[in-house]
Amino acid sequence: MKSYYRVVFVNAELSEPDQIVKGAIITMEDDIRLQRALSVVNDIELFRYEVSFKLKKV
Repeated sequence: MKSYYRVVFVNAELSEPDQIVKGAIITMEDDIRLQRALSVVNDIELFRYEVSFKLKKV
């Protein structure tokens, strides 16, 4: 999981000792495999985005 390795790298190499590093994955649709994988990782949160818009004739 690349996201986990990025969080680990930032935590080890870029953050200050008193900083807390967390990650986020933003996806368009639900993925049960991803949810299961992230269920054992505390430092990465999963978000699903929704986009809506309205057209108005001018």
